Formats: sequence, structure tokens, C-alpha cells
Amino acid sequence: MRHSALMILTACSTVGNESGPAKGSGQSAVAEMIYREIPHSGQKVSAISLGVGSLHESSDAEVERIVDYALGSGINLVDMIMPTAGPAEAIGRGHEEPPQGRDCTAPYWVPIIIWLVSRIGRGICRRRKKGFEEQLRLFGSGDSDIGMIHYVDQNDDYDAMLNNGLLDYAVKLKEAGTIRYIGFSSHSVEISQRFLATGLIDVFMFSLNPAYDFENTSEGLRVAADRAALYAEAEKRGAAITVMKCYGGGQLLSATDSPFGQAMSTAQCVQYCLDWPAVISCVAGVKNMKEMQSSLEYLAVSPTDREYRAVLSSGAAAMEGVCIYCNHCLPCPVGINIGDVNKYYDLAKNGDALARDHYSSLSRWASDCNECGECEPRCPFHVKVRDRMKEIAAYMGK
Repeated sequence: MRHSALMILTACSTVGNESGPAKGSGQSAVAEMIYREIPHSGQKVSAISLGVGSLHESSDAEVERIVDYALGSGINLVDMIMPTAGPAEAIGRGHEEPPQGRDCTAPYWVPIIIWLVSRIGRGICRRRKKGFEEQLRLFGSGDSDIGMIHYVDQNDDYDAMLNNGLLDYAVKLKEAGTIRYIGFSSHSVEISQRFLATGLIDVFMFSLNPAYDFENTSEGLRVAADRAALYAEAEKRGAAITVMKCYGGGQLLSATDSPFGQAMSTAQCVQYCLDWPAVISCVAGVKNMKEMQSSLEYLAVSPTDREYRAVLSSGAAAMEGVCIYCNHCLPCPVGINIGDVNKYYDLAKNGDALARDHYSSLSRWASDCNECGECEPRCPFHVKVRDRMKEIAAYMGK
């Protein structure tokens, strides 16, 4: 069962600065943090934020050090969606006190994303008011900055969300002043566009990186038109994007696993995301202090070291036989979303603790493949889809 989606945002007066010194009790020398604004709000968010989904792999003491280090580096946004609630208390202890030298006029941490849209198998279970109020109680707050409807990826999920009043509940909370902003998270371009069309969205979390964005065309690799249109629409509507999977679940950091045939640095991945319209922050998921420090390298390296275009421009040959989740192979006669099946498999192999949960929620799995082969001639990268479905079914268990 998926656990609560929670983000926490500093209420310090320094949040309004464009940049600030990265100094804190757990911090050594790191360059100044960069801040970007949630449109129409004046609220500044750190361009690099912390994802805690894999912190359960660290000890409680290490978790406290990581959170303190992030805090001292100027991070003011933390994605609290976790496969297990185990690290929650250690995370709380890691931010009990503000960093040294910062003047806070309000409690330092305020929960901002407190919604659970959870799935059990292929059924849907949503805990609304009770889950929200429990998270407020857990973090000792009577209100929140962002109320986020977490993980809506399919049309039936979106329709159910509307029918059960979850979006209406968000609107009422905002009108009452209990939350300041309404948000959602999704991996789907179509669902994200449906949310934006309501005109109610202030911020949303979306999976964005070059492995997901690019597709093969007669003119070479190009960003998929529907994804580029989503980012432009978000900019037009003043809806801020916080990026999940900015490293492609670790794929892009490995020459062996990257669809481009060579590794990108964390700084290159972050720069790629920040170059898109509407993006205000990259949520860097970390397992340990080394990964936390690596994610912050973006702040210290030169613009030249952030440059990523050479990696992408050389990637066409390397991508032969590699699934980049473009779904040109669809439609599948039995209804498998081949791109999503491949994506969650690759994420699971790279240690993403939530990938199996996402995979289990799909309406069809790799094991449903009847080996008809209709998909393979349509794949621009000549992926052996049928063999891949067998491999995924064996690994994922269905």
C-alpha cells in the first residue's frame, strides 16, 4: 500500500531570496543555492530539492545527517513520499532546528504536500480528509502550503478522483486557507493536461528527463511533441513543475544503462530539467550522504560542466534496441502500455523502491503479452519487445 505523499517547505524569511549562502550545522563548503518562484505567489523554492523515497536504506543517524546537510545547503523542498514510513521520525529530527545563521519568523518546516492517492493491486483506495489531517498532526501543523493529489496516471483514476470529490476537497481547503496551493503528481502527459485544463493547478510533479522526452524521427532524435507542449502549457498557465526522475531512476548516470550510450553527470541532468519552461525544482532522490552531496554538485560546477547537448546529440546509434518509452509500438492488442511496463521495470532494476508499486497498478502487465508481435515493426529503435516482455514478467513476477 502506498504511503502518504508529503512535502515540506521552509517557512524561513530567507526563502524569498534569489540565492542564499549554503551554511548550516551539517554543511561544509557548497555553492549558493538557486531559488525559483512559484508563479503568481512570491514563494521561492530551491532549484534542487530532496526526495526521501530511498532513505530507508540508511540508518536513522545517517538520515538525520542527510536532512541537516540538505537544510544547510539551502534546500527548502522535501518530497516525503516513501515506500515505508520508517524514516519519518529521523527525518523529523533532522529538521527540528533551523540552520545556524537563519532567522525564522515561523516554524522552520511546514508540511506542504499531504495527500494520498493509494492503490492496492488494481483496485483504488483514496484516503482523503483523514489522511490529510493525520499528516498535519504528525508534523505538528494546523495548515499546509501545497495540497497535492498524488500519483494519478490513468484516465479512470482521474475520473474517479473527480467523482469522489478529491479535487473539490482541495479547492475547499484552499478557500479556507488550510493550503495555499493545489497540486498533483503524474507520469502521464494526457493526465497532466487534463489537470491543467481545470485552471486550478498551481504546481505539479512530473517525470522529466531526456530518456523520457526524446523520440526517434526521420530527422534524428527529437523531444516528443506532446511532452514539449505540456511544458509550454504549464508555463502559459503559470503552473510550476517540480521534476521527479530527473536522473531517470539512475539510468542516465550509468554509461551501461543510459539510452544515450554514455553517462550524464548529476549537474547535466539537473541543467536539462531546469532549461524547460515552468520547471522550478529537481527532486533528487538519495539513498545516502554521498548521493546527497552529488546532487548538490550542480551548484558548484561551471556552466561548461553543466552542458549536456553533446551527450544527447551522440545518442542515436546507442539507442538502437533500447526502449525509451515513446510508445510508438502501440496499440497493443491486449492493452499493454508497453512504454510504462518497460519504464517501471528499468526503474525497479535501478533500485527505485516505488517502481514495483507503480507497475502493479497498471491495468495490464508483461505477463499478459500473447506474443503476437504486432508491436515490433512499429518500434523506431527495433526493440525485441516480445523477448523484453518475457524478461520483465520473470523479474517483476507478473
